[in-house]
Amino acid sequence: MSGAVWVLLGAAALVAAIFLFPRLLISRAQDRLAREKMAREGHSLKLLTRAELVVGRYKRIPGLLSWRDDVLAFQGISGHAVNIPPSRIQKIITADRIASGRLLFKLEVLRLMDTDGQELEFVVARNTADQWRRLLGEWAGQERLSHAAPQEVVTPGGKR
Repeated sequence: MSGAVWVLLGAAALVAAIFLFPRLLISRAQDRLAREKMAREGHSLKLLTRAELVVGRYKRIPGLLSWRDDVLAFQGISGHAVNIPPSRIQKIITADRIASGRLLFKLEVLRLMDTDGQELEFVVARNTADQWRRLLGEWAGQERLSHAAPQEVVTPGGKR
């Protein structure tokens, strides 16, 4: 092989290492964090997925997003933590663009607005976004039922 081919192969290997190696390290850190969280809270977790907290147009903090009955929690691999009690969630949006307008590729954003108007965005994989939509949809339905005005309940065989 000629020298130019070796240079191209070396450049390709260098580019792959620059882009793939950090992603591999982040994935391993998220897996380690998930194992620790499952050991501590495994029985109370309803959903636990990899996620990234959006903190700027181009900056995201990798970590885990989890749901328990009493809190939606994000724990970053660097120690950053955000906890939102479900009672404070006012609006739930899923999309393929973050609020700043950036289009996501093979990812979706889960955007939550709390009662104070603060908006949090979490980037999740497309397949886990479906799980979050289902879980949060069920939760929102239960919330609506619990806040609905009492209505007549019809029971089979009951008196009329």
